[in-house]
Amino acid sequence: MRVYSSEKCDARECLELGLALGSWIGQSGMATTGTDGRPISRLVRRALTVGMASLGVSVLDMRMVPEEVLRYEIRRQGMGAGVYVEFDGSRVGVNLYNSAGESVDGATARRVLELMGKVGGEWPGVMELGTILYYPNGIEDYIESLYSEVSFTKPLKVLVDCRTTPIAALVPALLERYGMKVQLFNGLVSGYGTPRPKEEFLETLRRERCDLGLRFVDVVEMYNSAGERVDERPGLREALLFLRDFRPAGNSGGVA
Repeated sequence: MRVYSSEKCDARECLELGLALGSWIGQSGMATTGTDGRPISRLVRRALTVGMASLGVSVLDMRMVPEEVLRYEIRRQGMGAGVYVEFDGSRVGVNLYNSAGESVDGATARRVLELMGKVGGEWPGVMELGTILYYPNGIEDYIESLYSEVSFTKPLKVLVDCRTTPIAALVPALLERYGMKVQLFNGLVSGYGTPRPKEEFLETLRRERCDLGLRFVDVVEMYNSAGERVDERPGLREALLFLRDFRPAGNSGGVA
């Protein structure tokens, strides 16, 4: 659930939110953080991390990862909470997850917001501050988890539209694990670039003679080699199930 949204990077407000999160999690608690590739998101994440660590929370910082990877690592690492920062083109938002990797409820979000600007008094000593650790293996962990659930080999040539999101850091290595050749369209951009349109994606799909095209929007859209939309799935795991059963038009004309 989104607990914070702003059109600007207010450093003091972000630090106060970090302190509020630290107070909610509690001293000696543990949290993991992640972000998309936008500069404003990285700045906000750093302010939140400082606030939490200042109140004794140990932070596992995953930096730039897809949000689903953060949620997976919350569960895998036994974190007390997870914080993800993203920019939608006009506003930066902070999403908060509980120890199960699920969005916190409205009551919890309100409780955190009520703490903003009210944290103070006795501060932890130097030896009681939280530790900030960088964890670079989240994507690899998630790939192995997905592969252990859904295993197959499929030598397809796939064009993937990542919409300049962190999914570009995950999908190529994941699909290559399944024996696929991957070409990125709208790969990861760390600034504020505008993704190229769907029409260019479909043109590239046909020109490059790919077996399949995937577009990561609110759902995962699937297109055949002719640029025709053949299916959509709600998430990455469900998309893998589609890929497992997919047959290029020259073999069986679609999904077996």
